[in-house]
Amino acid sequence: MLAATGRAPDLAGLGLANTGLQLDERGVPLFDRYTLQCGDSTIFIAGDANNEIPLLHEAADQGRIAGDNAGRYPNVQPGLRRTPLAIVFSDPQVASAGIALETLTQHFQGRFAIGSASFEDQGRSRVMLRNKGMLKVYAEVSSGRLLGAEMFGPGAEHIGHLLAWAVQKRMTVDEMLEMPFYHPVIEGGMRTAMRDVKHELHAGPAVVDQGMDCGPGC
Repeated sequence: MLAATGRAPDLAGLGLANTGLQLDERGVPLFDRYTLQCGDSTIFIAGDANNEIPLLHEAADQGRIAGDNAGRYPNVQPGLRRTPLAIVFSDPQVASAGIALETLTQHFQGRFAIGSASFEDQGRSRVMLRNKGMLKVYAEVSSGRLLGAEMFGPGAEHIGHLLAWAVQKRMTVDEMLEMPFYHPVIEGGMRTAMRDVKHELHAGPAVVDQGMDCGPGC
């Protein structure tokens, strides 16, 4: 329920309006997401308090950055912000990694390609009787670099991690397709999606379903 409806940081009693900080429409101080500094003040805001991405691993990274900068102030430095990764432990699972399609559509229209794979006829998923779901991957047209992915289906928590790592390492679709894929595994659906986006990038032939190199339903 919290994931579906959202939750707001409890900042009402802090008197932030008296600090001179610039606040957003929800009363949260505006801050630099790479330093967590509020304006040019000595105040740093992290985790659920800034409500940017209310996830534990993000809060841990933000807390480290904010703490380091508060301790070394005024020598404020950008910290590591990892590739966005979100997972919903539903059935089927939901995962997103990197830049979401909505953001790409709003800001990068015409500069990215979409590849997809259905898990309805995917070999391992069929054997497990969990063959429901879809994976979509997004790649930059000019470079072929993987930008993001969104998925619902079996093993989304694991595939989401692999895709987030690939996005953070700035891997291209070709580099992803050079990686080993065992058969039969759910990750075979990831290769199908990569082949599909490669075709959309006009960098190779169209995807052949049930290719002989990996067996039926790969």
